[in-house]
Amino acid sequence: MNANHIIEVRGVSFSYPGTEKKALNELNLEIGKGEFVLLSGTSGSGKTTFAKCLNGIIPHLAEGNLAGDIVINGKDTQRVPMHDLASEIGMVFQNPEDQIFSIRVEDEIAFGVECQGYKQEVIRERVHYALQKLRLEDIKKQITFSLSGGQKQKVSIASNLAMLPSILILDDPTTDLDPVSKQEVMDILMELKKEIDTTFIIIEHDLNDLIEAIDRVIIMHEGSILYNGKPRDIFYHHFDELDTLGIRIPDHIRLAKYLFDKGYKCDSLPISKKEVFEWVKNLLVSKKLSLLKLEAEKRGGHDDAVAKLNGVNFSYQKGKQILYDINLEVQKGEFLAIVGHNGCGKSTLMKNLIGLLKPNHGSVIINNKNTKDYKVQDIILDIGYVFQNPDNQLFCNSVEEEVEFGLKNRGYCKEVIEEQVELAINTVGLQKKRKEHPFSLSRGERQRLAVATMLVSNPKIILLDEPTTGQDEQSLKALLTLMKKLIEEKDATIVMITHDMEVVAQYASRVVVMDGGKIVLNGSPNEVFFNNYQILHSLKLKPPIISQFSAALLENGFPRVTNWKMFSRNFIENKTEKAGKKSII
Repeated sequence: MNANHIIEVRGVSFSYPGTEKKALNELNLEIGKGEFVLLSGTSGSGKTTFAKCLNGIIPHLAEGNLAGDIVINGKDTQRVPMHDLASEIGMVFQNPEDQIFSIRVEDEIAFGVECQGYKQEVIRERVHYALQKLRLEDIKKQITFSLSGGQKQKVSIASNLAMLPSILILDDPTTDLDPVSKQEVMDILMELKKEIDTTFIIIEHDLNDLIEAIDRVIIMHEGSILYNGKPRDIFYHHFDELDTLGIRIPDHIRLAKYLFDKGYKCDSLPISKKEVFEWVKNLLVSKKLSLLKLEAEKRGGHDDAVAKLNGVNFSYQKGKQILYDINLEVQKGEFLAIVGHNGCGKSTLMKNLIGLLKPNHGSVIINNKNTKDYKVQDIILDIGYVFQNPDNQLFCNSVEEEVEFGLKNRGYCKEVIEEQVELAINTVGLQKKRKEHPFSLSRGERQRLAVATMLVSNPKIILLDEPTTGQDEQSLKALLTLMKKLIEEKDATIVMITHDMEVVAQYASRVVVMDGGKIVLNGSPNEVFFNNYQILHSLKLKPPIISQFSAALLENGFPRVTNWKMFSRNFIENKTEKAGKKSII
């Protein structure tokens, strides 16, 4: 083994039991000590499977056919027991609930170090270190199962960090975090990179806060390594291929590539938001780039309300109120986004909206039914609900059985069931997976399956709790385009909880911002993102990158736009008289 390589992978292939298709196909790779590596790719491309091979879950705990060699810091993962690998390589799973065992936060962080056999003073020192680094001191005594999804993810990172592994794999570590917390975790990882000689491998779809921190990008597709190199090389030289593949390319990189394609020059290939911002600003100030002002998009919605929340207060237990005086109308045909930092009450509001929870005070009227007067099964006939964690609503033995379950339960005839199931499975792109067990799918694919189980009954109101989790750009675009199509063709109403501000800017007709169980902002994406930047940041929210650029460069001539799609669709330069310069109309 090369002394500079902490990971060596040679000819690795793997297939799960009961299938001949390879989840991994002839992988060859070396990763050096202290490298900060991004592992990306479309949903189901083999990223998580590869991570499980690296940490020894495959083949020690997960069945299947593994071929090839994996050497971690001199140890062969197939021949060394898992407990020997635990001190070398840690892993933060996609779903933090998969690895939390203890009752209290500080006990959970101490658990791994205790299992390594260290003395009490070392354990206390390691726990204090991890709590401090992840900014968790204030909740160290809290019950782990009462935490929000984002807080649980931070605890999982801290519990791994306390063991000081040589390698730390993070599988979508920020997927449940609000935007500012995402940035905070990235900053923490960068601090750790400077302080300790740990190798980080991060599996991630949302690259906005990550791209400028990484040393290397590995792109996987259908179980193979497609690209492997420096971020600047990969994202500019293979931009079109990545875009076609469905990789979520950050909007500032899209803007830079767009300007390159239009003939504008830059001294380097800018990779950070600051680099792109300064380049665009210089082009505008020097009058080399002059853009026409654009009008903000007008978005739909009718005047008739399908849901009304009047003075809603809610608490799970006496003395711990979650929602305070919520007044909200949801209009027919609108795409409403509910945003806010972790633990602000978004999911609790959604569960009150569907009737799963009943308000302690106030009322929820949905489709002219007061949720206090009806059973849940009577309320949800025309409502589709996709949970934040898709595993909470999947329980059948195959994808096909999962999708047809609801229709069978409602007594539809065989012909209708077959037609609707076929349409739903094709809509979410799971045709090739229809006979597979739901829990053999990737997290992103399970999310799409949960959407299919909802779509099959043609609901009039669709509630989506973090539908973007684990989704690549292609799958995400297909899902949200479908939602807009349902609004346009069937007058459906969409209510979505999300941390993804780019999705909000591009698809939502209205944004409700929550903080501390209250609605603090309510308006169009244009109104909310442009007029409340400081407020949003204090609430751990960040406007989309293009919106940030627009607000900061408005005086220099950048158009007032909230999202990349709006900018690129309307990119119009003012005519100039400069020699050799053509106006682009």
